Amino acid sequence: MHAANCIALTVDGLTLDLDGRRILSDVSLTVRAGEFLGLIGPNGGGKTTLLRTLLGLLPPTHGTIAWSAPDCERPRLGYVPQRVGVDAHFPLAAEELVQQGAAGRRPPLGNRRRELARQSREILAHVGLERQAGTPFVHLSGGQQRRLLLARALMRRPSVLLLDEPTAGVDVEGQEQFCGLLRELTREGMTLLLVSHDLPLITAHADRIACLNVSLHWHGRAAELDSQTVQAAYRCELQRYQVRRPPTSVPA
Repeated sequence: MHAANCIALTVDGLTLDLDGRRILSDVSLTVRAGEFLGLIGPNGGGKTTLLRTLLGLLPPTHGTIAWSAPDCERPRLGYVPQRVGVDAHFPLAAEELVQQGAAGRRPPLGNRRRELARQSREILAHVGLERQAGTPFVHLSGGQQRRLLLARALMRRPSVLLLDEPTAGVDVEGQEQFCGLLRELTREGMTLLLVSHDLPLITAHADRIACLNVSLHWHGRAAELDSQTVQAAYRCELQRYQVRRPPTSVPA
């Protein structure tokens, strides 16, 4: 993990054009090591595209992305997608899916295979799914599937984790359980960037918020996010979005 005073990510003037359309425009922000950053904004605002660009899947049209400051260790990246394709006719067991997250193209053999089995069981226990290790992924509840995808990402032992709508379609209890796991990871020093449409949930758990709608409308402490900021980014009535304050303030 990074030292607490390190900058994990610096984005400077990031602009991205796809098929003649501007998707991201002059986005600049910094994320400190160990910080939990929530990315919010309307559909089509560029949140998922920003994650894909940060992961190196899309080259920026202009601007720069720097993972870590020059005097800090380069982070190991993990990614939790919004959805995953699993063949219902050939269902993987939970433990098998988690082991897919380990780096390496060749099938594990001997000691490596035993180590992966030990590591996957340890991570499944950490996310509360040790009893479901042999259960097919398609037979798990929505909340369990989300936690399993988190476990798969943790197999790479990342220092930075990017998550795209990880609680979409999950009930309130499952959302709170998932976010509790994320707070544990930040206490251990992991840096989180999480895309979410659930403003009450994200403002209650994230340290800082970035409000994105093609350009960056606002970037600051979650406790300071207000209705005017949300209205400017979403350009819609606020009855749908009841922003709540986190239980404790987080220092800048």
